[in-house]
Amino acid sequence: MSQVLTAILSHAVPSVRVWKVEIVESLVPLRWSFDSKKMTPYPVKLGVAYSFDVRPEPYIYWRRFRKLYPHWEQVAYKYRSTTYSVATRKLCPEFSSRGTLIDWLSDVLSLSLGEKKLLHLVGRG
Repeated sequence: MSQVLTAILSHAVPSVRVWKVEIVESLVPLRWSFDSKKMTPYPVKLGVAYSFDVRPEPYIYWRRFRKLYPHWEQVAYKYRSTTYSVATRKLCPEFSSRGTLIDWLSDVLSLSLGEKKLLHLVGRG
């Protein structure tokens, strides 16, 4: 999985060196998110959140990623990422499942159906 993700994320932001990418699972408390269509907040009890850890320079990587793909935020809310991880964190947004994380990345990067299926296949972890 790591090699496939490393290749895709390296290609997405070629100006930043990427040695390794992993899907990270972390425990999170109750957080709030925002439904942009209904314009209302809603509680998100994730329990576990998934995001990408890009090494060696994650903050630089995600800063450049956000500049290259300005629609990343809209797509993150589409997949119900927490407001905290979109608005406050300076890293990859967090999602409630590996599949949702991969769907978000696939949409932001406009990956082909084959690339998306490959990521889902190797990302089952």
